[in-house]
Amino acid sequence: MKRLNTDYIDLYLMHAWDTLTPAEEVMRTFDDLVRTGKVRHVGMSNVPAWYASRAQTIAELRGYEPLSALQLEYSLAERGIENEYPVLATQHGMGVMAWSPLASGLLSGKYRPSQSGQFGEGRLQTMSGSGNPAFEKLTGRNFAIVAELENVARETGHSMAQVAINWVAGRPGVGSVLIGATKSAQLEDNLHALDFELPAELRTRLDEAGAPPAAYPYTFFTPGMQAMLTGANAIGDKPEGYAPRRLIQAQTAGVQN
Repeated sequence: MKRLNTDYIDLYLMHAWDTLTPAEEVMRTFDDLVRTGKVRHVGMSNVPAWYASRAQTIAELRGYEPLSALQLEYSLAERGIENEYPVLATQHGMGVMAWSPLASGLLSGKYRPSQSGQFGEGRLQTMSGSGNPAFEKLTGRNFAIVAELENVARETGHSMAQVAINWVAGRPGVGSVLIGATKSAQLEDNLHALDFELPAELRTRLDEAGAPPAAYPYTFFTPGMQAMLTGANAIGDKPEGYAPRRLIQAQTAGVQN
């Protein structure tokens, strides 16, 4: 903090779980840092959903400083967090901080199928085959996403980067989007990503372009499966007069009292 010339840190994030340290120890340490005034808010980055959930539950039960943020990779090309994290964040008071919304440059406009594969020099080409999954983005699936992104950008009159960032910012649970640039022109372009609203039809096209297939057990929570299991027309619908057992018990107890 002396090198940063500050007395406190606004948001302190655990960069990644080491697969060893218990959530209890992390949350106690976070709480100590907040109580000493060195940190204002705390969060986690690159952690399993179950670990973040346990950590937040521990904070609630013990009166520790709760997690304010979950920093996770999220983009049109990387949508692995969608099954768990948006609901986890919104239900337990955390905002998703999306990093790499341009998928390491894949969605910036530098890599376009319309250019017949002639992309020039780029980090994704340089790092290809390095074994780092963050840079293994030049795939057929991803180029299909880029092609749809290019079409939507053309129809809206905005850059591909702006549309890609705008899409992430509008996703459920997302509280902020982290951007990075190597040139001032790139930064200026990115900063205008929230100056417009994507039409619903175009947003749906982007949603569908890279939508991950439903995996077990999340297949049970699709509208079709819920209709089969419960007779409901949509997720959350219940037959008329339905009430959870715990609600009936609570109401009964109230009458008795």
